[in-house]
Amino acid sequence: MLGSGALDLKGNPIHVALPGTIGTWPGGWPSVGIRGTPATPSAVLEFEEQIKPIEQHGFILADFTQDKIVLRFFTWDVKAQPVEAIDMLQPFHIAEFSRPA
Repeated sequence: MLGSGALDLKGNPIHVALPGTIGTWPGGWPSVGIRGTPATPSAVLEFEEQIKPIEQHGFILADFTQDKIVLRFFTWDVKAQPVEAIDMLQPFHIAEFSRPA
């Protein structure tokens, strides 16, 4: 997050990662459920969006060390892949955040 209204956070941005859940009911997606609209970024908060919203089951594995955080993003297709496939998934996106000096 780079800012909110008059608050400028560009010098020390807040890193936000919002994964899907591996157990989401397909009718729970914003475009299918009550809203009937795709997920979109906030119109009030200033973000640098690295991944467009994906309406698919997913999860993140986060590795924390003293000098950085590495996030690995995964998707899993509940309709086409068995549960056993989760063990063999490869990340579709990797983000790395270094500790500020």
